[in-house]
Amino acid sequence: MKKSVLVILLICFLFSNAQDSFLPPLVDESEFVIDGQLEEKIWQKATQVPFDIEFNPANNQPAQKETTAYIAYSKTHIFIGIYAKHDPKAIRASIRPRDDRNIWNDDVVLVRLDPFADARFNIGLAINALGSQFDVKQINALSDSQRYDSSFNVNFESKGVIVEDGYQIEMKIPFAEIPFPNGTDQMWRINFYRRYVDNGNVIEVSSQQRDRNNSCVVCQTTDRLFFKNIKIEKRKELLPYLSSNIQGERQSPTAAIEYGDLNAKIGLGLNLDLNKNTSWEVTLNPDFSQVEADVTQIDVNSSFSLQYPERRPFFNRGTDLVNFADGAFYSRSIVNPAVASKILSQGRKSRLFLLNALDQNSPYLVGGEDRSYIGQGGKSIVNVLRYQHLLNPQARFGAVMMNRFYDGGGYGHLFGVDGLFLLNQNWRLSFELFKNFNKEPVQDWIDTDQSIQGETIALDGDKLNGDAFYIQLYRKTEFWQSYLYYRNISPQYRADVGFVVKNNRQWGTFYHEYLNILNKPGIQSFSFGTKIDMVYTFEKLYKNFSVDLFASIKTYGQTELSYTLDYDARKTFLNIPFKNLPTHTFSVNGSPSEAFNFRINIDRGKDLSFNEDIPEVGRVSTSFMTMSFQLNNNFTVNPSLRYARLERLDGGEDYFNGTIARMNLRYQFSNAFNVRLVAEKNSFTNQFFLQPLVQWNPNPSTIFYLGGNQNTLEEIDELQFQLFQFNRTQFFFKFQYLIGI
Repeated sequence: MKKSVLVILLICFLFSNAQDSFLPPLVDESEFVIDGQLEEKIWQKATQVPFDIEFNPANNQPAQKETTAYIAYSKTHIFIGIYAKHDPKAIRASIRPRDDRNIWNDDVVLVRLDPFADARFNIGLAINALGSQFDVKQINALSDSQRYDSSFNVNFESKGVIVEDGYQIEMKIPFAEIPFPNGTDQMWRINFYRRYVDNGNVIEVSSQQRDRNNSCVVCQTTDRLFFKNIKIEKRKELLPYLSSNIQGERQSPTAAIEYGDLNAKIGLGLNLDLNKNTSWEVTLNPDFSQVEADVTQIDVNSSFSLQYPERRPFFNRGTDLVNFADGAFYSRSIVNPAVASKILSQGRKSRLFLLNALDQNSPYLVGGEDRSYIGQGGKSIVNVLRYQHLLNPQARFGAVMMNRFYDGGGYGHLFGVDGLFLLNQNWRLSFELFKNFNKEPVQDWIDTDQSIQGETIALDGDKLNGDAFYIQLYRKTEFWQSYLYYRNISPQYRADVGFVVKNNRQWGTFYHEYLNILNKPGIQSFSFGTKIDMVYTFEKLYKNFSVDLFASIKTYGQTELSYTLDYDARKTFLNIPFKNLPTHTFSVNGSPSEAFNFRINIDRGKDLSFNEDIPEVGRVSTSFMTMSFQLNNNFTVNPSLRYARLERLDGGEDYFNGTIARMNLRYQFSNAFNVRLVAEKNSFTNQFFLQPLVQWNPNPSTIFYLGGNQNTLEEIDELQFQLFQFNRTQFFFKFQYLIGI
């Protein structure tokens, strides 16, 4: 009786809301062949959803090109087909690995899923015209760096083919890969998005309108998608791996490389769904090595430690929940765990994240007013407990507790609360509040005689506590974007499982920007605005006052030109005040064709020599240039060049002057298999680096790679080495395979 009433109510609801509610047919999945061609008769029974609204650059006008989605489902999978009309000669697409962000230069379709129907996040599954995948989790945040979690992975199947009037895509998505509330009858929210290039301009279309006056993008995935009588499958996955490497060194230019013993390592991962929305993942003796070397950053004039992105598979799921503006959690602070476990649970009104690890090599980071200090420690135990409660789709409140206990004594505790409140579609309020309690280990990991308000930075067992507070009021309309941001970081604030390099500051920011999308061939959009920063220390020292003025314009060839004046009216470093330090930044980036895209940044102005004993003002010149050449559907060439120079105003020897040149070559045989070569020459360190790599990656967890790292330091103990006289060499392989049980 209850089921009959439910069906009647559902039918009535569908008829009364036909324009935004979909009940796809339940089908036999054996009728589908995932080959990218919508030829099976079963697609004729599927629910059709048109992408009929262009929201950029046009503002919710009828779409210029026809695009249709087809939806059906079995008890265990969702089937989605896409038919996108376009001139085949104008379609941009290349065969790409599944983590390649350059897919957004292609003709691409994105399926947005909100399985909890409460705007906590959107799961985005992107596929280009040749079937290459990119998956992402999109959350309710302000900046792209926080809004998109591209480390999130979904193991699904896709194929794409170019046909005579466009391209077709087929997708097979397991229900088991998508987190959603318990129950065999489901109501999700869904949105379809397409991006393509027409006459040199990017066109974005959607299956529903996009309100430019609404600051919450994920809230605008509102079309309803119903499934009935699905099968709840719990994932049971084993992830064994085997890796090995051998290293060698050359003691002189004429000597042969002497190799050490072959090192082998075996480990095991286990991932279990305790129920549909709670998973437990444990890894024993994990190999957290990453496939490709990080892009080297220029740190010759940085007084603070630099942060690098996380690439390791274990942290792919759930870490968006511990992504704080404060940097309170930084997964790369867990360097070399012997064992680690993670529980991720998502209820209808809550989210829970629990991480435990035994780290064998623990970094120790101490932030300061003008410098940060880092050392390498021994073993530690790491615990992270995070809870978030969703009051409603417009409000959420959370708490976090993080601990690190060091072998031999010492600890770091951090407790925090945070919240996000959408006051209306234009205004939002967010905050983070943290309190730390630390006892330093008695160790020699940091060698310095500096102190912070009478407490030594050297690790001598001091007991310290501090706090940090962040609050932001943000407003966004169709044309205006503004925010007020206040940060208060006490002198002894530390986050031992995070990455916090600055403290002892009370920092206020005002930001105001005007943006207008014109939808004209020559000027697609333009913007201009200002940002003002004022900083005081806790001793009421007037530290910094900075005013930024910026403007940008988008024009032909997907080209964006921008200019920023960063004027530091006052900048205090090591208690020495400096005035009138302007820096001019010019940048241009574009993608004039499928085969070529580029980005160029140039900075000119005045800056400080931060790493001198007594800082001085110098004339700074920096530039960065990167280009990508897609020679065919398989072969990509990506050169880049970084340059930095700080001249003395009196014409003496430069404080520093150097370049980092990098070349990345990749041949993509299929979506899963590629060969790549990375080469880098760093004149700051007089080092040359070469990494060849063969990679097979058919799904997010299964991976095989074989490669090596070859390094040349051009001078060691006054001995001179030639460019290809590698004095340090390493060869390695890894095979990791996902087994469903």
